[in-house]
Formats: sequence, structure tokens, C-alpha cells
Amino acid sequence: MKKMLKGLSVLQIVIGILGMAVAIATLALGKLMDSEAEMTMQQQALTAMMVSAVLGMVSSVFNFGCGYCGLKGAGGNLKKLSVAIRMGWLGLAAAIVSGVLTLFGDVTIERVYMVAASSVVPVLFLVSAISVKDSYGDY
Repeated sequence: MKKMLKGLSVLQIVIGILGMAVAIATLALGKLMDSEAEMTMQQQALTAMMVSAVLGMVSSVFNFGCGYCGLKGAGGNLKKLSVAIRMGWLGLAAAIVSGVLTLFGDVTIERVYMVAASSVVPVLFLVSAISVKDSYGDY
């Protein structure tokens, strides 16, 4: 399970870095487009894009932190492992809430598959982190 936790932690770190790059690029693009938005609907769409980018940035920092703590925890740092487990629960809750919001209004089989797929990594991360913590015993 340590190898699985390490692999998922690296995946979380990569997702965090890529998400941060996309969020920064989106914010920069939004600033460039800000002067071009003339109509109210364009301004509203631009505002929604910027808010989405900020939320993506927060999510990316969270993913990076979760991956970092999981990687250190798999290496034997029990404090970081405990933090990784708590962050894993929060990540799973966020995935569930995001999934429910995605399905709100229009439930299609494609959306159900997407929600299920987006919950796989948080579930596997949490299971592996708890398993690694259990393997250390009550230290």
C-alpha cells in the first residue's frame, strides 16, 4: 500500500501543478479579455471564468498539499500521514459535492460516469493512506 500511496501522491502533486498552471493562464487570459468585454453578458461570462480560475487555484494548492503529505507519510512521517488522511477526507467530500452539483439538473449517463471517475483518485488515496497508517500500528 505504501507504493500505491506514493504513486497516488505523485499523481496528486502533478495534478496540483498542472491545475495551478491552467488557473494562472486562465487568470492572465481573463485580464487580457477584460478590456474587450463590452456587453453585460460578456462581462458576466468573464467574471464566472475568473471565479472558476480562482477556485481551480485553491483546488490545485489543496491537491499539491495532499500529495506532498501523502508522499511524506508513505515515507514514515506519521504527522504528515495524519494530515494526508484528513485532507483525503476533505478531498473525497469535495469530489462528492462537485459530483452532486455536476448532476444537478441534467443527469445523463456520461455525467454519471464523469462523476464516478472523478471520485476514484480521492477514494484510492484515502484507502491507501489509512492502510499505511494502520500498518505502522499505534506509534
